[in-house]
Amino acid sequence: HILSNLVGLVSGWTSPYLAKLTEGQEQITMTPDEASWTAALISVTRPIGAVIAAIMVAKLGAKKAVLYNGIPHALAWSCFLISQSVPWIYTSRLLSGLGLGMFYSTFPLYIGEISNPNIRGALISLITQGMSIGTLLGNLIGAYVSMTMFAVISLVMTACFFFLFIVFPDSPHHLIKENKLSEAERSLMWYNRRKDVTAELESLKSFTGQQTDMSFWSRFCLLFKREHLKTVFMVNLVYIFMQLSGLYTISLYMEMILKSLEVKVVAPSLVVVGVGLVGLIAGVASMYTNDHFGRRSMLATSSFGITVSLFLLGLNYLLLGWKWDSSYLQYLSIVTIVMYQIFVCLGIMPVPSCLMSEMFPPQLKEMGTCLANITSALFAFVTSKSYQPLLDATSEVFVFWFYAVLMFGMFIYTVIYLPETKGKTLQEIQEMLKKDRKRTTVPEVPENVEKLGSINA
Repeated sequence: HILSNLVGLVSGWTSPYLAKLTEGQEQITMTPDEASWTAALISVTRPIGAVIAAIMVAKLGAKKAVLYNGIPHALAWSCFLISQSVPWIYTSRLLSGLGLGMFYSTFPLYIGEISNPNIRGALISLITQGMSIGTLLGNLIGAYVSMTMFAVISLVMTACFFFLFIVFPDSPHHLIKENKLSEAERSLMWYNRRKDVTAELESLKSFTGQQTDMSFWSRFCLLFKREHLKTVFMVNLVYIFMQLSGLYTISLYMEMILKSLEVKVVAPSLVVVGVGLVGLIAGVASMYTNDHFGRRSMLATSSFGITVSLFLLGLNYLLLGWKWDSSYLQYLSIVTIVMYQIFVCLGIMPVPSCLMSEMFPPQLKEMGTCLANITSALFAFVTSKSYQPLLDATSEVFVFWFYAVLMFGMFIYTVIYLPETKGKTLQEIQEMLKKDRKRTTVPEVPENVEKLGSINA
């Protein structure tokens, strides 16, 4: 949870400090182009972090891979203590990107390996809630302290994460794979808080035993075999839609967006903090809703709500362009941003991580998660870096309505194609996906029928 707070701080830092840096309120002043690179660079190294994490999970296990997440975060915040200049800010963002790539490739696997299926969705929502807390803290602290003090606070939190998480045992899945059965039994007892875990241990031995020793490249190629392509496509398409929702763009530029909407009834920096608080409450609610109503239902609800929010955001800009009184429109602007954040935190933030932790078979978990993370990072970079050029070339109305159309596409995709994994064990999910593949596989034509056809011809 502390690590997810650190990830949230990386996002929460951006909104207040980009506004300060572009307005000359810090030691240095940034141009809009430099600010857009600061927002986007975090996604450049995220694929590298994803690959590093996939290798670490395969070699060291999910728990140790999560632990080592803290190293790039510590290095990133240390950059602000060395110098406050554009090159060092860029370096910090690149290091933070490594940490994000490692985080998104490890925590879903770790949670999937240690959690009971009845609370798996709640645990992943708890982690994403930690990100919301971190973002809220970043927005709040960033409004009142210097970048140097922000870095010191973040480094203290990183140290707390190292000292607390190092005592956690490795996951039972990894220990069974390493043939450390007695340690795996103790790990099951530690995580599940039960004395008798014999049945679960035997089930895990059978499930984990499906894995074979394969090279990194062999595992990657296995992703694109016919029987796995549908799962790979489904998970990656969810992450593509997730980034096309404007998730990164609105989070990174929120204070600047509020200023461009002429919000003056409340200071934009305070609105950002309030939005973060609302997102935190929605994140708490998602701990219940994702397991009670199901992943598909919440993702569909979230994507439809985001579609409406983005449409209203574009409408705000359209009405401002028509010279409507901004003193009235600013209330609609605030409500729209709050509404957007609620639907983001209810579904589109926690659900993709749930799907990523559940839908890949044992031999593909590391590589499947890595590929989904890389896909997410690439589209996060595209959306965050293209935001300012798109505004310059078109208008805010076009940009946000374009996002809205894409999110409506996600709503349709979720309702029609995504399977429901609520309450199922990892074994049951794989059996369900295998049945789906059998139903969609075209039967082969018997040899005697082929011969008969050729004779008739």
